[in-house]
Amino acid sequence: MLLTETEVAEKLRCSTSKIKRLRMSGELPYVRGRPVLVDETDLLAFIEARKRRAAPASPPADGVKESGISSEEARAWALKKVFGTPQRKRRKAK
Repeated sequence: MLLTETEVAEKLRCSTSKIKRLRMSGELPYVRGRPVLVDETDLLAFIEARKRRAAPASPPADGVKESGISSEEARAWALKKVFGTPQRKRRKAK
């Protein structure tokens, strides 16, 4: 199915000028003519190529990460960075 620039812009939720920039840069294939048309399969390929997928997080083995720091050491370091080291009470000068 062929889509107009306006239909493509609605699907991508952007402006028609953005679609024109994508066409002119060669990122989005199109059929020349009046009106300019974009094949729906090309649009789907364009979208698929720009998807980002998060890598699944894997838990550290035995509480030790690659750096060799245990989770307790990491927690202590983080608490120290966030809250700082406890300040000593100062004596009042007489």
